[in-house]
Amino acid sequence: MSILPFCGTIYNPDIFPNLSDIISPPYDVISPEERRFFLTRSRYNSARLILGEEKQGDFFEDEFYEGTRDLIKKWHEEGILVKREQPGLFLLHQFFTGPDGEQHLRKGFIALMPILPYGADTVRAHERTHMGPIKDRLRLTTTTKINFSQIFFTYQDAENAVSRILDEAISKAVVKFDGVNEDTGVENICYLIEDEDVISQVQSLMEGKPVFIADGHHRYETMRQYRNQRQAETGFSEIDANYIMAYFSCSQDSGLKVYPTHRSLRGLPEFSYQILMDKLMNYFDLEKMDSEDVELGHNHRRLIMTDESGIPCSLLLKESAYNELRHRLDDPILAEVDTVILEEIILKDIIKMTSEDIEHHRYIEYHRDIDGFWEAMRTGSQVGWIMNYPDNNILFEIGGRGLRLPQKSTFFFPKLPTGMVFRELEE
Repeated sequence: MSILPFCGTIYNPDIFPNLSDIISPPYDVISPEERRFFLTRSRYNSARLILGEEKQGDFFEDEFYEGTRDLIKKWHEEGILVKREQPGLFLLHQFFTGPDGEQHLRKGFIALMPILPYGADTVRAHERTHMGPIKDRLRLTTTTKINFSQIFFTYQDAENAVSRILDEAISKAVVKFDGVNEDTGVENICYLIEDEDVISQVQSLMEGKPVFIADGHHRYETMRQYRNQRQAETGFSEIDANYIMAYFSCSQDSGLKVYPTHRSLRGLPEFSYQILMDKLMNYFDLEKMDSEDVELGHNHRRLIMTDESGIPCSLLLKESAYNELRHRLDDPILAEVDTVILEEIILKDIIKMTSEDIEHHRYIEYHRDIDGFWEAMRTGSQVGWIMNYPDNNILFEIGGRGLRLPQKSTFFFPKLPTGMVFRELEE
């Protein structure tokens, strides 16, 4: 992938030596209540820039979009925001405790990359997108001409050479700023590297590498549409909007973690757990488990299912059912993913949920951590499934084949903070 340094816009380090009160999660995981909480921490909190007060249909109130544009201008005039004069790369280290309860360090860097068609040798995607979220983000981008959040990409680098070069360059950083995500406890430390030799080495190593969208499919689609819109308006093919602000993390780095999202059903009419169990025996080998034996695994043909009282049962996909599934899917590799097995065999074939039910989250609930899953089972969910850790290599292969996975098949944690660096688009 051809990457470029850029002149990022940051909160003035002289005014904000620490960004804990300033950064926020990405827009799509902030509730209205959380937005209000972030704004009580600081009137300069970045949540103010990416979310309006209340959505009506696909959009926030009209004054949000123009108000954000005017606010950015005002903060520049007041010295709250400053734009760097020399292009650089932003090295981001995130110290976190994952849903697995273990401590990790994820490393990555922020740069620009060209907007390219999806493909095995360019940009690999794995999620479907919907127009609703794109409409809102496109209007915000069109009005403000700013990338507020990075798109999260992974790349493959068996030697982890890019990360090593950037680690060695930390002593050359011209600016260092940090902040803690109070909602997750993630500590973010960012180093601005403007050294031309370091940047050249990173560019050389990244050249030709395909990238995989870990998080931000809708943001990527938004920027593709914005690019097309600007090309039509200007009549030029070479424009600033050809490039997006992106975060890159190496798939082989020990700190890059991808976690499962567990599922449960609630409010499904005429549901019978016993009837479900009887039908499951045609597809799975069932085995009762003790609660203390339940743990997240890596065997993607094995699911753990619980009834409303939380009694677990192991479901191991039979070879005959596995082969049948492989032959009817768009690509056999999809049968290696447990969310596909759950959606295609259990939700659609047995329970008879429709694709529309699943797309609009009718009856289905998603849980990012195991405690939230058990809480749902205690408070009225009818049945639930504990999912496995996704396989990074399979995900990269699926993206290369142009395939799409069910919603929330991956949970790359932690999310990227909004507010560490913005990218202003040229007219």
